[in-house]
Amino acid sequence: MFTTTRTRRLSRTATFWVIVAAYLTLMIAASTPSPLYVVYQAKWHFQTSTLTIIFGVYALALILSLLTVGGLSDFVGRRPVLIGALGLLLASMIVFAVAQGVGWLYAARIMQGLAAGASIGTLSASIVELAPPGRQRLATLLNGLIPSIGLGLGALIAGAFAEWAPDPTVLVYVVVAVALAALLVLIGYAPESEQPRTGAWQSLVPRVRIAAPVRGAFLRATPALFAPWAQMGLTLSLLVSVTATKFGITNRFEAGLVVVAVCAAGAVAGFALRDASATRSTILGSIALVVGTAVTLAGLRADSVTVFVAGSIIGGLGLGASLSGSIRTMSVLPSPSERGEFFAGVYVVGYLAFSLPAVAAGFAAVHFGLVRTTYTYGFGVAFLALAVLALAVPDYRPGSRTSQVGTARVPCAVSD
Repeated sequence: MFTTTRTRRLSRTATFWVIVAAYLTLMIAASTPSPLYVVYQAKWHFQTSTLTIIFGVYALALILSLLTVGGLSDFVGRRPVLIGALGLLLASMIVFAVAQGVGWLYAARIMQGLAAGASIGTLSASIVELAPPGRQRLATLLNGLIPSIGLGLGALIAGAFAEWAPDPTVLVYVVVAVALAALLVLIGYAPESEQPRTGAWQSLVPRVRIAAPVRGAFLRATPALFAPWAQMGLTLSLLVSVTATKFGITNRFEAGLVVVAVCAAGAVAGFALRDASATRSTILGSIALVVGTAVTLAGLRADSVTVFVAGSIIGGLGLGASLSGSIRTMSVLPSPSERGEFFAGVYVVGYLAFSLPAVAAGFAAVHFGLVRTTYTYGFGVAFLALAVLALAVPDYRPGSRTSQVGTARVPCAVSD
């Protein structure tokens, strides 16, 4: 496991799996509060709009962090950025654990967002760089699957703690904090995969910097990011509240299972389509998002929790397929020295789609009702998916190079 040098360091392979675990834990931490929001809401009596603002400040802080320190690891190295960011994430778990009111939740989510923004691009870049020889496809697959798996696990773990554990709004954060502490120790012994270079201070100027040679491909690929990220925002911000309001599901573990079902379906789709072209993944994903949204809204209309959950799972399949296609394509675009900034740009786009509709939905729910707002949100996701489908279908030719290369394409992403 260790390589003997002047400094005792983890081997490259061991470091790869530590980074994978760190990325997974980051995603678990991101969704851990979701099943607990209704607990906080009942305890402190705040409106649904406040709930989604708490959700939204996380994404806002994450985006601001991405715009400033998101690419810093390209200049100072991956390890110091990860140590600082995961240390801040650990501190946010402590703030959650001792929270005494809504203000504490705001503070914890802001800290969590800043930590995620600083580390998410660095983690994605590190997974690509540290992949064992001949396992680059594994690296890009993991980058596509980890968000869905981690977000689902976070909701499942938090739901279980909320239903059966003593002090659930304390203990679950302590468990995540301990995991982060262990990872920090391991990363302290990890080798550096990106050598420091000049330009660190300049990189802190807020911007989205995509290198000129891949800028066009990046811009043409971004539409495929919007629909699945918006769907994920709906899942994590309102889905638990909808199940409680519309179907009377008050068991926190059962409510968390709905979120888990969406995320698990996303992971299954990403894995099942690992050998498909990104264009094909995007087409299938867009179709599933449209169908899943229609079935979900039909379940709301018919007051059928079975139909509602079935639609959510179909939508989860679409979410996973779409994300897998876009991430696999984008992973191969940047040069090694630009990966941190590039992935920061990818996640700025993703988290804008993730947060802005969810925050707007929170305010709309206060004035128009949660169910009616969910209908509107669902129609918006379906419209985005149809737009992506319209772009993708003309570029898909069965038997062509773009339909055979598993890591190659999202709609209009790269021309031969």
